[in-house]
Amino acid sequence: MAALIILAALLILVAIINYQPSAKSQVPEAPAAPEPAPQPEPEPQIQPQPTPEPKPEAKDETPKKRIYLILDDGGHNTKQLMPFLKFPGKLSIAVIPRLGYSKEAAELIYQSGKTVMLHQPMQPLGKADPGAGAILVNMSDDQIRRTLNDNLDSVPHVVGFNNHMGSAATSDERVMDVVLKVAKQRGLFFVDSYTHSGTVCAKVAKKNGMRIARRDIFLDNDKSKEKIMEAFNAGKAIADKNGYAVMIGHIWSDELASTMIELYPEFIEEGYCFESVADFFKLEEDSEE
Repeated sequence: MAALIILAALLILVAIINYQPSAKSQVPEAPAAPEPAPQPEPEPQIQPQPTPEPKPEAKDETPKKRIYLILDDGGHNTKQLMPFLKFPGKLSIAVIPRLGYSKEAAELIYQSGKTVMLHQPMQPLGKADPGAGAILVNMSDDQIRRTLNDNLDSVPHVVGFNNHMGSAATSDERVMDVVLKVAKQRGLFFVDSYTHSGTVCAKVAKKNGMRIARRDIFLDNDKSKEKIMEAFNAGKAIADKNGYAVMIGHIWSDELASTMIELYPEFIEEGYCFESVADFFKLEEDSEE
C-alpha cells in the first residue's frame, strides 16, 4: 500500500515538471520603447547685417597754390622746344608769329598737351627791333587790328596771347584798347608780360569789361641755375600770398628746362600745382557765376 502511494506521488511530480502553458495563455511582453535618438542642437541663426555704406575718401580741402608757367619765344626752331615738352606739369608756350618754325612749334606744343599762345611782337621804348608782325604805336586802329588778326590766324591752336617786348605799346591806351577789343571779340585771353611799369593794360581791360593776367616773375633774366632757383622761390612766395603766381621764362634757356623738371616734385610736395594760364581765366569765370 505504501508503495502505491509513493508511485502516485512520483507520477504527479513528473506531470507538474512537464507542464507547458498553451500559446493562448502566453502574453508576450511589449517590447520596451526604443530610446529616442539624440537630436542635434539647432545651429544658432545669424541675422544678416546690413552692408555698411562705403565711407567716401577724405578729400584734401587745402587749396592748392597755383603756378602758371609761360615759356616765351617759341618758333625759332624745334630743338629748344623739346625739353620743355617733357615737363610733367601743365604749362603754356607762346609762339612768335612769322618765323620759320612757328606753325610746326605750335603743332608740337598742342600735341604734347600744353597750351599754345601767340607771343605778339609790340614796339618797345628803345630801339630794339620787335620783329615781323609787330604792333607799333604809329599804326592806325585798322592796321593794328589787321596785324593782330593775321598773326593770330597764322599760328594754329592759339587760345590767348601775351606781348613780346612792348614797353611802348603797352603804355599806350589807344593801342591797347584796339588790341584788347580784338582779344574780346575772338574769345581769347591776354597776359600782360609787364615789360614796363607804365603799362595801362589793366586799366584798359577794366574799361572794356575784361579780365587779364599779369606776369609776376621773370625766371631767367639771369641764366644761371642759382638765379633761376631764386626766381622760382620768389614766385612761390607770391603764390603763398595771393594763391597763384604767373611766371615767365624762355625756351632758349637750357638751364631753365632742367631746373623746372628737377624742382617739380618739390613743388608738388609743398602743395603747389602747375596749371595752364588758360585755367586762370576759367577760374575767374567760375567765380563770377
